[in-house]
Formats: sequence, structure tokens, C-alpha cells
Amino acid sequence: MTNRADDHQTIITDLLSWIRQNQTVGAQWYIDEGDRPDVIPVKAAPAKAAAPVSVPAPAPAPATDKDAAFRAMCDRFVADTVALVQREAAASPRPAPDEPLLIAHDGDAAAALAALRDEVLPCTACDLSGSRKKTVFGAGNPRADVVFIGEAPGRDEDLQGEPFVGPSGQLLTRILGAIGFAREDVFICNILKCRPPNNRDPQPQEVVHCEPHLKRQLAILQPRVICCLGRVAAQTLLKTDLSLGKLRRTVHFYEGVPVMATFHPAALLRNPGWKRDTWEDVRKLRALSDALRELEA
Repeated sequence: MTNRADDHQTIITDLLSWIRQNQTVGAQWYIDEGDRPDVIPVKAAPAKAAAPVSVPAPAPAPATDKDAAFRAMCDRFVADTVALVQREAAASPRPAPDEPLLIAHDGDAAAALAALRDEVLPCTACDLSGSRKKTVFGAGNPRADVVFIGEAPGRDEDLQGEPFVGPSGQLLTRILGAIGFAREDVFICNILKCRPPNNRDPQPQEVVHCEPHLKRQLAILQPRVICCLGRVAAQTLLKTDLSLGKLRRTVHFYEGVPVMATFHPAALLRNPGWKRDTWEDVRKLRALSDALRELEA
């Protein structure tokens, strides 16, 4: 007769093996839909229970035809985009940065961003300044290769004064980790620096007053790639009314910098089915960033 403790241990062992197998074939953020605890509690077996069975680490799952097709598509996307970047640079070379704060600080991006932050935090150019708790300037690496741009702060960001710190920010952190980035490796900001009431979309006059702050941030940061998170951020930065579906299909340019668009993490929390598309978007983003870094090396 089988010991109940042995059965319990076998179930636990099988479960942990299944989790490890899933972690070898996809990003953890993609598997986790947000309804599973980070740590699965395991009750200790009785003292007389058999010792746990050692389970060898599973071999990586073999590549599928779909994986190979995606890699081929990603390689074509990167090659075509790099060629386009080179043509754009040859036709219209990017001028030397003329941001006054960057010049004043002898090209020190960190010092220039800190000075700009001091200018932006007390801004009262629009009515949002009267309802905000804190201005959300942005955060990250002043020499980041990639800048992520959302539309506006939410409740948690308004309270803490930092971008993407609520549930959608936690998901963004997992997405970044899945492609080998820490938050400290990139720069994260928004079109608006203050929270709109009830998290509504930015209004045109608010964008008129706030977008110059973003433009100055980008002039200081000089990223290799920009990633717009969501429709509003992409449409605002690129001055277009194209749908996010169309914006995601190709690369765009902002003052010579390639721009990609993908779903906002908050949208993924509402529609988990979009995570697979986002996973492909961010892998292409990472591949493009690496290729452009190698190009400039």
C-alpha cells in the first residue's frame, strides 16, 4: 500500500518539475497571469516520510517551427531596420545635441536630467498641477539605450512620484527582466508628468504644455530606440491617428530614433491574451537595441 506522505511528496515534486519546465520555454511574466502566489507553500512532510526524490533539471524544450519562424522574422526585422537607420543617418545626419542643460553640464546626461527634473517638478502650466499629489518626472539610466514612454501617471505613481510602480509597473518590470533588462538599465517616463483625473486620456492642451518636457528628456537621453507603451503614447509622440494594431506592425522614427509600439502593461492586465504579441514585440525590441549598439561599437 502506498504511503500518503509519499504520494504528497510525489505531487509536490511533479508540480515543481512542471514549473521548471515552463520556465525553460517562456518568460515567467508570460506564464504568470497574476492569480498565482509567487511562492507555492509546501507543508512539511511527517517525520517518517521518505526522503524527497531528486529530480534532474529538465532539458530545454526543442525549438518548434513557430519558434524558428519567429526568429527568422525577427532577424529580417532587425536587418531591415538597421539598414533603414543607416539610410536615414546618411540622408539626414543627426545634429549635435543643442539642449541647453546638456551643454551647460558639458554633456553629462545625469546632471542635465537632474537639472531638468528640478525645473519640471514645480510646473503649473496646466490644471493638472492643482489635483496632483506629485509630479512624475521619470526614472532610470541617464545613458539608457532604450526609453519606454507611457501616456500618464496613475494613482500609485501620483502618490510615489515614480513612473510605473503600480500593478502595471510590476508587470513592466517582469517584461523587462524577460528580455534581460533591469529597470536601472532603461529610462521610463510618460507623455504627461501629472495624473489626469480618473486616469482618463491626456487632453490636447495638457499635451501641449507637457510634451516639451518629454522632448527635452529625449534630447538629453539620446536613446538608440524608443518603445511607446500603448496607443496614446505612440499616437502622441509620432503625431498620427493610426491604430495601435497598425503602429505595432512596423518601425517608426522620432527625430532619427527608431520607435516601436506595443501594448501598455495595464492593457495586458485586462486582456492577458495580448501577452504573446507583447512578448514578440519586446524580443524584437531587444534584438534591435543590441544590433544598433553593435553597429555603433
